[in-house]
Amino acid sequence: MSKKMYDVAIPLGTYEDHEGNEKTRWQNVGAILKGDRGPYLLLDRWFNPGGMPNPEDRTSVILTLMEPRK
Repeated sequence: MSKKMYDVAIPLGTYEDHEGNEKTRWQNVGAILKGDRGPYLLLDRWFNPGGMPNPEDRTSVILTLMEPRK
């Protein structure tokens, strides 16, 4: 049986909270799961890394691993 270890997310931009602090807007695109044969990555089918914002014209995409919310 699989168990979720991490959510996989990308930063889409920033916004200001009600106190005027700048925060990052995150989009969940998948999960890292632990199965019988070790960890594996599960990505949502709609996720296309080529369509993500790329203001610095990089050749790679950074995906962030976050502890799953309870």
